[in-house]
Amino acid sequence: MTPDMKNIEKRILKSLPNLAPLQKKVANFFLEHMDLVALLPIEEVARRAGTSAATIVRFAQFLGYRGYKELKETFSGCLKAQLSPTARYHLAVAEKEKSPDVLKLASQNVISNIQETIRSVDPKVFNGAVESIIAARHIYCIGLELSSNLAQLMAFLLRQYSYNAQHLSLDFFRYQEQVAFMSSTDLLIAFSFSPYSRETVDALALAQKRSIPSILFTDKKSAPARAWATWCLPIKTDNITFSNSLGAVVTVLNAIITELNFRDKERTLSALRIIEESITDERFFITPS
Repeated sequence: MTPDMKNIEKRILKSLPNLAPLQKKVANFFLEHMDLVALLPIEEVARRAGTSAATIVRFAQFLGYRGYKELKETFSGCLKAQLSPTARYHLAVAEKEKSPDVLKLASQNVISNIQETIRSVDPKVFNGAVESIIAARHIYCIGLELSSNLAQLMAFLLRQYSYNAQHLSLDFFRYQEQVAFMSSTDLLIAFSFSPYSRETVDALALAQKRSIPSILFTDKKSAPARAWATWCLPIKTDNITFSNSLGAVVTVLNAIITELNFRDKERTLSALRIIEESITDERFFITPS
């Protein structure tokens, strides 16, 4: 059981003595069948609990949710976090049967991730991360597997506006060997999403030991790299299937670049003039007629 599910279970158990008989039936059903609450429509939950849909809604509100839909989404997210890839696929198939429009289903998932990320990112942490980028002499971006693409994207976006940024690979040296040559005036930007790479975590740990500031993009409060990062930006990456959804990650990256552009207008205008000149060079770009 995930920490979030345990917290919900504790809240229900604590409330049991003060509940009316019908709500107590709902509470007992929830405690025994949290997986079903994550999957079934409210009418079916009410039928199995031996009560009404209205009672289910009131119980969800009693727990602090706006309604059953929000409670179900929370349960579903917690359930997905502890399922194997195969089980998550079966859950996705069940969701598709309820909503055959996959484009709409995937879009709603990304929107939900972005909204949750906006709520969870601390403005002070966001500003601290931006200031670290501005102050850094060199910026190094790391991440493995899918996170490698995000690290490359971040390095590209920063270099586009003349920040001294580069993506580090493992082609010749391990991350720790490369971090060993960094200084406290540099900045390490790391992307670490489940399943977590030990190589990335170890690099952040060494950076902290060497007083090198760092920014971490990760998904969970329990992510192992969080303990070592100077600034941690939590991003929701839940997906319908097993792989991480990157919509919210790209949104935060775009927000950081936009904030940098607003803070340093001279650098931004200088970079834009170079970009404008380059995109008119017909040796490299085709202008539509």
